[in-house]
Amino acid sequence: MRLLILSLFISGFFLNAGAQQKPLRVMMIFAHPDEGEVYTGGTAALYTQMGHQVKFMSLTNGDAGHWQEKPEVLAKRRYQEAMNAKKILNLADYEVLDYHDQQLKNTKESQGKVIKSIEAFKPDVVFTFYPAEGGHIDNMTAGYIVRDAAKNLKMEKLPVFLYVRDFYTHTFSYIPDIAFSTDKVWETKLAACGAHKTQVEEAIPHGMGILEEVRKDPAKQKQLIYDNTYAYSKVFPSYIYTLEKWCGKEAASEVKYAEAFEIAEFGRQVSEEELMKLMPMLGHAHVVPR
Repeated sequence: MRLLILSLFISGFFLNAGAQQKPLRVMMIFAHPDEGEVYTGGTAALYTQMGHQVKFMSLTNGDAGHWQEKPEVLAKRRYQEAMNAKKILNLADYEVLDYHDQQLKNTKESQGKVIKSIEAFKPDVVFTFYPAEGGHIDNMTAGYIVRDAAKNLKMEKLPVFLYVRDFYTHTFSYIPDIAFSTDKVWETKLAACGAHKTQVEEAIPHGMGILEEVRKDPAKQKQLIYDNTYAYSKVFPSYIYTLEKWCGKEAASEVKYAEAFEIAEFGRQVSEEELMKLMPMLGHAHVVPR
């Protein structure tokens, strides 16, 4: 009897340990190919390096993100760039819907596609845009689509939804619920963002009036990719309090690159203890020693 009890105890222990080691499933849902990378590339890299499964979903094909390319040609190029970034970040999947760039609408159809994708992937956590006025119209629409889709999910366990601030709404006064360093995966994030050449090597420098200058100088091209990625990854003043909360004041002062999020009002609501299980990078500095 004692042997049987001991065997059951040991079996239960390892079964429980296995359950605790089950990989998390995470989705990032944005409006355009490249936004998962610039807004959550560090987070995605941290997850995948820990052995978790991450999926990116772009609600448009990005076919308007260029001054010169025909939409159908650009859509194909941007899809291939997304696949290149997928390899760099070691993503489980990268889904690109065929809605046109700058024409995204919050409809039952678009919500249905998001519902179908979420229910199929069964994520524990979903990241999407905070739908505030003042941001890119497609980005705000993406946030509304995900919010409305979440209300109609048929899942035994709903995901936790986290908001990402659109670049143009970063200046709004707010304190994120979550913030952490992405210093250790900065080069991975930079490479993933750099994979979107139609943007960082063509559209962005063209918009700045420095396209030919950048094309002639690889060093300037490299610097532009860094600067563009850093603009989405720097430690904003609003991050400091939250960084100090999660990794301590001393470690927070050393953070060079960070990503921050807010817990959405919809979806599963969790305690801080549960949140740390869903985001195992919390409570760890992830700072590169200098």
